[in-house]
Amino acid sequence: MAELKVAHCAMCGKVFQVNLRNLCNECAEIHDRRFEAVDRYLMKNRHATTEQTAEATGVPIKQVREWIRQKKISLAAHPNLTDVCDLCGGPSRTGHLCAKCSYRLKSDIDKMLAEEQAERERKREHSYKLKGQADN
Repeated sequence: MAELKVAHCAMCGKVFQVNLRNLCNECAEIHDRRFEAVDRYLMKNRHATTEQTAEATGVPIKQVREWIRQKKISLAAHPNLTDVCDLCGGPSRTGHLCAKCSYRLKSDIDKMLAEEQAERERKREHSYKLKGQADN
């Protein structure tokens, strides 16, 4: 006998038969209508911001940003759309971090690697070789 897999809908919490979208049929339709509304709005308003898009379509800004992050909405075609930086909360058009946080993180990593290299050099200077040990 086939096993029926059920789950709770991610949007409304209703029990439904599991599918790839993790949404019940009603919420899947709502989701699709929302995406179509955003898509239509952006086709007519290419320079709209994320906030303007959410307000004009009635779609939660969190949902619009999720579609941006999932690359369902192209940032290349819409120069004023942004996601939110995971570190500082500022606007980001490149992945999960804004340019400022990305640069700061890279700088911190480079500094840490340089400190580790300096520590290895310092230890190497203070070490000595045992007699009879091959030179490296």
